[in-house]
Amino acid sequence: MKFTLYTALFCLLVSSVHAQIIPPGLGRTVDTSSWLAVGIKQDLNAEKGIVSTTYAGLGSVNGYDDDNPFGRAMIYVINQEIEHHFAERWKYSGAISYRWQNQFYDVSPYDHRQEIRLSGRYAYLVPGTFTNFAFTFRPELRLFYTPEFDPYKNKAQFRTRFAAKMTVNLSADKSKKLVTTADFLFATNKEEKWGVWEYSESRFSVYYSHGLPQRDITFNLGYMSNPMGKDFDHVGHYFGFDMIVKNPFGKK
Repeated sequence: MKFTLYTALFCLLVSSVHAQIIPPGLGRTVDTSSWLAVGIKQDLNAEKGIVSTTYAGLGSVNGYDDDNPFGRAMIYVINQEIEHHFAERWKYSGAISYRWQNQFYDVSPYDHRQEIRLSGRYAYLVPGTFTNFAFTFRPELRLFYTPEFDPYKNKAQFRTRFAAKMTVNLSADKSKKLVTTADFLFATNKEEKWGVWEYSESRFSVYYSHGLPQRDITFNLGYMSNPMGKDFDHVGHYFGFDMIVKNPFGKK
């Protein structure tokens, strides 16, 4: 029943390209979470479509036996991505990310993990006057370390993500938008050796985006649902807000 419901939702999203900083999924121990991020989007070469996006974010989660999404700070993220929009319908990017994550359990002591993530993104775009669509493939290599930078017990993960995104323009100047995404993740983990590559989770989000064209600032407010496992046996609920400043160092 749950699978049918989310399949229907996905079909709605796709049939009804990356401006929001979507919350990171934080696993099965999370019921509710909040996400706050601030980003800079800078044209490096506008003529060739080369753009840099840098952001820093903080994610908090509910405490033990409560649903307060601001209860405990869980993850800190710094991310750098370079994107090349080389054709009308195609673009690719490469990114590196550092993350510190507190691993909370029912009782202390708690665990801490550092992550260095390398990723790529390949996107096919379908532009339109009223709606835009984007379909992306994103491979990721995640390397995990203890606070002392020794290998973590789960040493690494290779993950692939297949996503569909729809942007609906709500105003004539395209400063107000409704953005929906559906993201499907497949992964294999390495402890002593690599495991089986299999489906791991899905992420569905709905965002309202409000831009201030004269100031080159965009505010995004939204919600993400994170069903885990093949049977969607656990669902995390994420509430996100981010601000993106465009070309603070001038246009290139």
